[in-house]
Amino acid sequence: MLITITLGGLAVPLLSCAAKSESSLLSADQVVTVQRGNITIDITASGNLAYSDYQDLAFQISGTSTQQPLTVAEVLVKEGDSVEEGEVLVKADTVYLEQAVTTTERALKTSEIALEKATSSYRKITYPYTYKTWVLDVPAAIALTSDMQRELNEAIAVMHELGMSREQYDWHQYWDVWHDLTDAQANLVQVREHLIKGSGPDVFEMGIVPMADYWTLRAAQLDMETAQVALDTANDNLSQAQEKLKEAVIVAPFAGFVTIVNVVGGDEVQRGVVAVRLVDPTKFEAAFMVNEMDIFKIKLGQTATVQVNAMPALNLPAKVTFISPTATIQSGVVNYQVKVELQSLQPAEQGQVPATIPKDIQLRDGLTVTVSIPVEEKDNVLLVPNAAITSQGGRSYVQVVTSSGTIEQRVIQTGITNYQYTEVTKGLSEGEKVVVPQGTATTPTTQQSRPGGIIPIPGLGGSSR
Repeated sequence: MLITITLGGLAVPLLSCAAKSESSLLSADQVVTVQRGNITIDITASGNLAYSDYQDLAFQISGTSTQQPLTVAEVLVKEGDSVEEGEVLVKADTVYLEQAVTTTERALKTSEIALEKATSSYRKITYPYTYKTWVLDVPAAIALTSDMQRELNEAIAVMHELGMSREQYDWHQYWDVWHDLTDAQANLVQVREHLIKGSGPDVFEMGIVPMADYWTLRAAQLDMETAQVALDTANDNLSQAQEKLKEAVIVAPFAGFVTIVNVVGGDEVQRGVVAVRLVDPTKFEAAFMVNEMDIFKIKLGQTATVQVNAMPALNLPAKVTFISPTATIQSGVVNYQVKVELQSLQPAEQGQVPATIPKDIQLRDGLTVTVSIPVEEKDNVLLVPNAAITSQGGRSYVQVVTSSGTIEQRVIQTGITNYQYTEVTKGLSEGEKVVVPQGTATTPTTQQSRPGGIIPIPGLGGSSR
């Protein structure tokens, strides 16, 4: 740049005075036409892909007791295997679990028999009267009475409202509510009658059944209740035993492939010890460090592009998913960790991907990538190569080739700039020609940012589901 400034400062007076000097300069430099184009300022860096979604799988039960380990019976996968959702990966020794299920099934059957016996005894006492004559769930009946009373009160409230402002409703609504009210009244009367009839003392006082049999009846009721409790407990125990037997295998919660296998057949493992790690092959991220000058330009959810270096034409869409709130300081340099996650494995620019890239390409952990995060962008602006611009005294200059073929130094005002092009906001017009040192002129297009700003952390990434 210093050489360019020096040569620029010397070249202008010489070129304006002698055609020979002008011819010599143009033969050494290039002349480009000022055109309109798009310019983007990106923060870019190289990094490595890492799987962002994985799950560590472990047995959720212990051995014969919470202190006892579980014995691994069979491992059905190895590292690198692809598996489908629901596929069995590891099996445990289930002998004692199967025995527990058998034992609880027998206990359940015993409880069912006990309940049937208690019920039969009760029915013998109440014969020839109906079962409902003697059995009434009093708390349930009281609760039902309360429900009916509430429904009746609600219906009455609605009727009052309709009576005071009937114009708000049509007659169909009015009569529907009226029917609800009458139904609620009838239900309340019926429930109260059932509660009274179910109390039972009048049956014994009338001599239909001797009072001495009341205690026999009550004992039979208690036997039934005891048998029912035992049956409910047996059902719960069977469900728990069956659930433990079900948990004696590790299955794949999603389709993916195995990256870690920590157990083999015959191993004894405690509950919660990771046996297998399964990763989702469709979820990737890249982690890197951003310096303190650029970190404020990056926001969560911001779009990004990930370019796979092995296939330069493959650009994949991504977004920023993490910005560290704490800094990493090394040798006085302040950086912040940032992560981007791929949003799709389909190219970001459909229709512009060369046919040399396979349609069924499978990304892999560790692939080198270049991440670009756009932080500022302008379209259809005047652009000149950075090499055409010199600075002196706080001003920017370019060497313009006039219509007569002479070269003049002109002051310009600039906007945003990236590592290759600068936006010109004042001092140049589209179609004018500027002098650029040989080998630096290119066609204005949307550009990538200056290198730097991000320090990659190869291989960093991954979060448990």
